[in-house]
Amino acid sequence: MGERAFPRSERLTRADEFQSVFQRGKRVERPSVLILWRGSRGPRKAGFTVSRQVRGAVRRNRARRRVREAYRASRQVLPAGGVRLVIVARPRAGVGPFSEILEDMREGLAMVTKGCRQAART
Repeated sequence: MGERAFPRSERLTRADEFQSVFQRGKRVERPSVLILWRGSRGPRKAGFTVSRQVRGAVRRNRARRRVREAYRASRQVLPAGGVRLVIVARPRAGVGPFSEILEDMREGLAMVTKGCRQAART
């Protein structure tokens, strides 16, 4: 697999993993994505979901694919381990320019990285 691949070992796959981040995670809000994150042991893992405001399966799937690709292109700013993410695609993610989604993702992940560093110091 290439460097940009998104292996299964880096994915949140179980409902309890998602719920843990939803219930106890911190939030970073951007116009096209909402990033929920939580520090943890083990490798970095991410899961993707779509806001209920996005109607229709085709639109939801398109938004999820675009956000997942933006994450793949931007994840190098995150630490390799110690963080769980749930990235929620908002309605704008399905219709806005990809460059905006990519910018929102990079800004959001940079804020998560900053929060992880601050948490590690305390």
